[in-house]
Amino acid sequence: MTTHLFPRSTLLATVCLALSALVMPGATQDGANDGFILFTSDRANPSSAGICANCEDLYVMSPDGTNTTRLTYGGGAAADPDAYNSGGADWSHSKKLIAFQSNRVNRIPQIYLMNADGSDQHVLVSLPGGGAFPSFSASGNEVCFHGQTSPRDIFIVNVHGTGLTNLTSPLPGPPSAAADNIRCDWSPKGTGIAFTSNRDGNQEIYVVDADGEGLRRLTDAAGSDANPAFSPKGDRIAFESNRDGTPEIYVMNADGSEPTRLTNFSAASTPSNVSVTKPTWSPTGDRIAFQRRVGPQGTRGHFEVYTMNADGSGVTQITVTPSPGFSGFPGWGKWSTQHP
Repeated sequence: MTTHLFPRSTLLATVCLALSALVMPGATQDGANDGFILFTSDRANPSSAGICANCEDLYVMSPDGTNTTRLTYGGGAAADPDAYNSGGADWSHSKKLIAFQSNRVNRIPQIYLMNADGSDQHVLVSLPGGGAFPSFSASGNEVCFHGQTSPRDIFIVNVHGTGLTNLTSPLPGPPSAAADNIRCDWSPKGTGIAFTSNRDGNQEIYVVDADGEGLRRLTDAAGSDANPAFSPKGDRIAFESNRDGTPEIYVMNADGSEPTRLTNFSAASTPSNVSVTKPTWSPTGDRIAFQRRVGPQGTRGHFEVYTMNADGSGVTQITVTPSPGFSGFPGWGKWSTQHP
């Protein structure tokens, strides 16, 4: 199946225009920087049921939600046998490469790389059960991700597809037989990799070094703590937690101390299954993007991408996707020349 719907030259010109617009005055909202936000959406092929098998693609936009450019073209209608998903993307330090997941071969999600304009899409690593949600190392030479074979584990691999290593099996301690280790995020300082694990019962956030040593648990609250995201300086971690009842975005120091709740959507008029998840930092650490389920109370709702200041103020919805379409899994790219 052809990856692009129009000639490569047209795509490159479109992306160049969009990326140029991102750094022009007036292209960003107050308090936002000129980084690019990757996100996953089914907006080109929405399902009337709000659930689709192979309709999601990757897009990039400026921090105010404008200048949206589509990067992958595999998503299709539910009845399309050639359609496939692409999503869960992350920037390299240089912003020249994007790692993402796609189930374009045998409907098993694997880890792929592509250039920032969507060109040269190729598989990085292929596992029997698949892989998901990659995160680049600070050097840009390696990627961590979690495998999809149960129990799931965190793997690392270099950008040439070699050196594949299972980082979390085995780890010290008493994990249960069905323990999952998922959703890794690589620290911009040192070798620390944060991830979510239920190895001690419920989902908590852990950090381990890239050599598999130095495992430490960062959270120990009632409920679920998940989806850690290091700040550009590596001194704080944003994450999601339902410790107060419903999933909201929190932030804590990189050692797990001083957890602080940033969002409070539970009191708002929301769908019955309210969910505020998947935080990602702006390159200068001034704002955080995340996804939130929206819609009238009692409905299934759908996800949209929001941003806010790093203290939880200035909450702004930046995508508007016709219901029941999905826009989520933002990847702002924490890498900044100010914080190598």
